Amino acid sequence: MAALISHLSEADLRRVCWEKIEALEHWLRRLIDDTLQPKYGDYFSASDVKGNRIIKSSIAQDANARRDLEPQRYPRKIDALLLENAIDIICNPQLFGDNFREPLKHAFPDGRDEARTFLKRVSSPRNNLAHANAISLRQAEQIICYTNDIIDALKAHYRHIGMQETYDAPLIIRVTDSFGNSYSRSQLPGVHDGGVSKNFIEIPEMHLRPGDVLTLDIEIDPSYDQATYNISWSSTKPWSSEHPTERKVVIPITNRQVGQQFDVQCRITSNRDWHRMSMGADDFLMFWYKVLPPVT
Repeated sequence: MAALISHLSEADLRRVCWEKIEALEHWLRRLIDDTLQPKYGDYFSASDVKGNRIIKSSIAQDANARRDLEPQRYPRKIDALLLENAIDIICNPQLFGDNFREPLKHAFPDGRDEARTFLKRVSSPRNNLAHANAISLRQAEQIICYTNDIIDALKAHYRHIGMQETYDAPLIIRVTDSFGNSYSRSQLPGVHDGGVSKNFIEIPEMHLRPGDVLTLDIEIDPSYDQATYNISWSSTKPWSSEHPTERKVVIPITNRQVGQQFDVQCRITSNRDWHRMSMGADDFLMFWYKVLPPVT
């Protein structure tokens, strides 16, 4: 591993490590929510049969405070959990034994103490990355190796219980727009054969006019390498002659987009020779907006 990453510049190495940690955070939050919500409902405030809180009050209070401060960034309480919070929840002795031992058994066959040890080895350099402090090559190796092991274990768990996508393909997990909204995949209605959508046509505060600029920024499951898929934005009322290929699209609204319905489409297509959807893509997003005539 050292030989593979030693040639990277410090900036590239930090980027790779940060992407791996973001992927881990995404999967740990998903595990917590998928596991505890069906059993306890609002598990942030729930108690067990002995009257003990499922989640420490300090963790719940901190998550609520972050969510109250930035509600568009954190639409759900689980989204406001920090990595160290997620580790504390998963490694809680009671919760680990009852809920998380099985999903994580391939990564941590020796149980909770092993899980806490290796997760902490990721969370410590994470704080250095977040505050622009240096990390060692050894810490980078640990981040890459440990996060891959944990994510692979969780993917195997979800496949086993039938909750993993049958087709192993990159999916959009969040969309943020220039109105300040942020939508997780679970908040977006389905469309076509496995895509997601959102219709803003009947929402006046989301109407557009020529001269406005609409931006959409998608987040794709970070456990998939960006080099393994392509992004393509389009519309039946295109704003340019070329299809943008970045995660963030900037759309200048002109007279061409005026109408009752202006669609913005995004396709995610892997480099494989098979694809999840009948349209030849692996994920698909469509948003609809109303564009009013220019003010005269």
